[in-house]
Amino acid sequence: MPIAMSDFAGERRSDRDFLYLLMLAKKYGVEPEDLHHALVKAKDSKGSTCGSLSIQLRQREDNRSFFMFSHDKRSVAQAAISEDTLGKLQHVPPEFKRLLKKSDTSPAADSAQTERRIADLQVGLRHVYLRAKVIAKSDARAVESRNGTPLLVCLATLSDGTGQIKLPLWNKSIDSVEENDTVIIRGATVSNFRGEMQLSLPWKTGTISTEHSADAQ
Repeated sequence: MPIAMSDFAGERRSDRDFLYLLMLAKKYGVEPEDLHHALVKAKDSKGSTCGSLSIQLRQREDNRSFFMFSHDKRSVAQAAISEDTLGKLQHVPPEFKRLLKKSDTSPAADSAQTERRIADLQVGLRHVYLRAKVIAKSDARAVESRNGTPLLVCLATLSDGTGQIKLPLWNKSIDSVEENDTVIIRGATVSNFRGEMQLSLPWKTGTISTEHSADAQ
């Protein structure tokens, strides 16, 4: 989801612009200092890269520059950055580090290190770490992805004594766990599917393993 300046409406304009850059850096895994160097370079050459971000200079005025940020060739952010705000990226003031840390406590930015109970899950949680028992598995069925790729999927029903939730298992992961296994899930997200809350495992970061195999690693 693109970052919007309205997300920081409660801050002073100069602070809001700087916090916006910090959130952008964190979201795409780049250091503030590296982002500073990339923005300075973009000012001189009208374009640069910083990690997975591409940066284009759209307009330049006396004390501020307008930048467009793209990821995977898709525009994800744009901002008018003053020289003062740009300079702060080299040495992030402590008060902004605290603000950035505070923003991580929102439900949508859950910590992967905190073990969750099913009863406490909410739609929008990410990076969920959960230990539960597989109490049921549906039969696998064939489906197609949006681009027509054939896939297999089954639904595992998980319980930890506080509640139950379903988790889709795809392709090879279908046979990785069996009914009555205790599983450890890392990096899951909680979504609403057809009016029912369920877990999902992002293919790059989500994992599921049995308790025995996880302990053996």
